[in-house]
Amino acid sequence: MFIYNTQIRLQDTDATGAIYFAEQFRMALEAFEEFLKDRGFSLKQLLESTYLMPIVHAEGDYFTSLTVGDALEISLQVVKLGTSSVTLEFSFRDPDRKFDVGKVQVVHAVIEKESRNPVPIPDFLRSILESEINVASEIRG
Repeated sequence: MFIYNTQIRLQDTDATGAIYFAEQFRMALEAFEEFLKDRGFSLKQLLESTYLMPIVHAEGDYFTSLTVGDALEISLQVVKLGTSSVTLEFSFRDPDRKFDVGKVQVVHAVIEKESRNPVPIPDFLRSILESEINVASEIRG
């Protein structure tokens, strides 16, 4: 399981001082970018390839409010790996108080850049994602 640590900053909040809903999705995507980078592959490399990975579905849950300065631990798991799509789940946890504060699920499709048609997940990316499924399965045991 990949874990990304960050904190809530002023720009992440709304006028009430609590995290703005869209920021949870932004932070999930930031964690995904760091995950790929950690595995030796960057989004820049993806953008320079013949493939793109647009988001085709996203949903989020908030279990408690987050405010400026709160530490945040985001864990990423690959929960479903299809032929041309991948479903990622991000669990948001307060590492200081040891409880879950939210969850995001994102589905990325893999498309060919020129035609914009779905294509099978390229082998180099599939191997990165499959290794995370194995790790997640071992942890869930």
